[in-house]
Parts: sequence; structure tokens; C-alpha cells
Amino acid sequence: MSRYVSEVATGVSAAQAGQVASDYLTSEGFTYADERGEMVWRKGIGAVAIPQFVTVTPREGAVHVEAWVSGVALVPGVYGGEQDLSGFYGWAIKSQLKKRVAELERRLGAGAPAGAVAQPVQQTPAGWYDDPQGRHQSRYWDGSCWTENCADDGVAVVDPV
Repeated sequence: MSRYVSEVATGVSAAQAGQVASDYLTSEGFTYADERGEMVWRKGIGAVAIPQFVTVTPREGAVHVEAWVSGVALVPGVYGGEQDLSGFYGWAIKSQLKKRVAELERRLGAGAPAGAVAQPVQQTPAGWYDDPQGRHQSRYWDGSCWTENCADDGVAVVDPV
């Protein structure tokens, strides 16, 4: 699993940030839906339009943003895997999503202190976090993508992403 991940400084409340994201992503044709156990903003259904995904999680003073495209889109509604916004495969869709994410980050950062507007303040550092797929208690994030390393009640397990 590989995703674009950033933290955007903001001076608005979590509720306001959520509304900004909802208004913008809806206007861009995204729908909010359960995607394999994770609530995400999704656009596209596969094959003709490679699905695009965005998550927005408001935090104190910042908003956590993740974005990715489907790794494989065989037929409408049948797709799998994840790709971040770099690389050649799916470059046209990735280019569109990059622009949308940049605009979303700009809008979310509009209430930030001077100098912090629309600047991702940091990449999420490597470490153990709640498993975004919900299959385990935690999964290791290597700083750029989720790994197969998981843990339940302190016991290490391997679960491919």
C-alpha cells in the first residue's frame, strides 16, 4: 500500500476543516463511501476511470491528508492495490489528483497562521499506527507507505497489504 501523506497547518476548527474538505471534494465529483472498511472520498469506478481516493482527518491545528489511486483497475467496480501520486503508471489520473490535493491543501490551510498557508508541514514519520484496514490493532508505516508488519496485543504478525 502506498499513499501520498501530508499534514497541513490550519487555523480553523476540525468541523470547519471537515466542511471545507466535503464542499470541495463533492464539487470535484467525489463521493464519501466505505471503501474496504475505511471511510474515504472516492472518484471513479475502475477500468475507464482509475479510482482516486482521498482521506481527510482534521486534528488540532492541522489536517492529515492521504491520497492514492487504485493500483489495478480491470473492469468497472473491480480494482485493487494502491499507488501514491508519483510514477508513470496512471500519470494522467495522478496528475489530476495531484492538482485536486494541492487545491484541497490550499483551502484547508487558508485559516492557518501567516507563512503556513497550503504548506504540508511534515510527512507522517515512520512508526506504528492504527491499521487503516482494520484487520489488526496496528500496522507499521515506513514513512512513505504501509508495510506488511502488523501487531495484535503486542504480538507481531505479517499481513500483506
